[in-house]
Amino acid sequence: MKIETITEAADLLCSMTEAVSSEMCELSEAYGRILAEDVDAVLAVPYFRRSAYDGYALRSEDTIGASEDAPVVLKVTEALAAGDIPQYEIERGHAARIMTGAAVPEGADAVVMHERTIFTEEEVRLTAPLKPGNIVQIGEDVHSGVRLLNQGKCLGPADIALLAGQGISKVKVYRKPVAAIVSTGSELLSPQQTPEYGKIYDTNPYLLGGYLRRYGVTPVHSGIVLDNPKMLSEVIEKALLHSDIVITTGGVSAGDYDYLPEVIENIGGELLFHRIRLKPGGAMLAARKDGKLILGLSGNPGAAATGLLCVGLPCIKKLCGASKTDFRRAKARLTEAFGKSCPVIRVLKGKSSYQDGMLYFTPLENQRNGSVSSMDDCDLLAIVPGGAGPLEKGTMLEVCFI
Repeated sequence: MKIETITEAADLLCSMTEAVSSEMCELSEAYGRILAEDVDAVLAVPYFRRSAYDGYALRSEDTIGASEDAPVVLKVTEALAAGDIPQYEIERGHAARIMTGAAVPEGADAVVMHERTIFTEEEVRLTAPLKPGNIVQIGEDVHSGVRLLNQGKCLGPADIALLAGQGISKVKVYRKPVAAIVSTGSELLSPQQTPEYGKIYDTNPYLLGGYLRRYGVTPVHSGIVLDNPKMLSEVIEKALLHSDIVITTGGVSAGDYDYLPEVIENIGGELLFHRIRLKPGGAMLAARKDGKLILGLSGNPGAAATGLLCVGLPCIKKLCGASKTDFRRAKARLTEAFGKSCPVIRVLKGKSSYQDGMLYFTPLENQRNGSVSSMDDCDLLAIVPGGAGPLEKGTMLEVCFI
């Protein structure tokens, strides 16, 4: 099967990807991690009846007929703060002074706010009848036995709080995958080097590494490799030993120094596809060696980021253990005309805005393949179908949040 489109390429990579192994993680460190097992609620939350207010816990039936002229007077049995264990059941003619969050004594079915009473240390006087209420019932937040969180969920603040509410201090999560980034090209310099005429600084490990970190992957830069097939083969084979996926930049087009397809063959890898119908970023390849993926991206930063996000990210999310591997998608209205047509799928980088409940997409000024600034402030990618002509202002586009 010939792979040509974003969807075909992404689906193929996902079909060849399995989640990494799991590990136990302290709950305090679990934010943003991917849950590796289903979690059911063992405890109801709350698991005892709690007072919703400061006031008095009592039997509502004792207040029937209460009025200004004929107040009901109840004897106070005890005072209960949050964390106290009630010592007395509420019997007819009695009440307990109670604070917000404290356990409600047996026999009580109502709590009256203290400002609606007249009270002393020994008794409380009510001048109006009460209905049952102002009590947080058992399981009002979480019922015992229900599915609390599903495997594959990316843990957010509320998820971690739900786990804490079950008395869970450690949680089983997928370990963070390691992605080795290999930069290829004799023209590249590291930021620590002095500028040289005809050479450029290697920005891809920082741009791609940043996106990888955002989605739960630990990037490791395996260095800059000169345009030498033997050297590149050695670096990739070494990187495969110490990572879960290898991402290369450069060497994937059709120039005299684009050696990556040759390197894949030399190391005994299986070439899955080479070049797809996508602009920018279509100059890419994917291969597999020893059960691990090798993703070869363009050396141009803007194109490399597009290829990583549009084609590589779904399988990377699956590698992380995430149950949801696709982007959050929506429809957005184009804020300004885009004058170019394209025979293949084009991905535009842009910024989001909202007006009157409508999502708008504003293309970033610099859409060039080699531009790092094309990704600055980019929070949306617009997918323009292949064969589309110039786009008019107001055109509705499918967009992906990144």
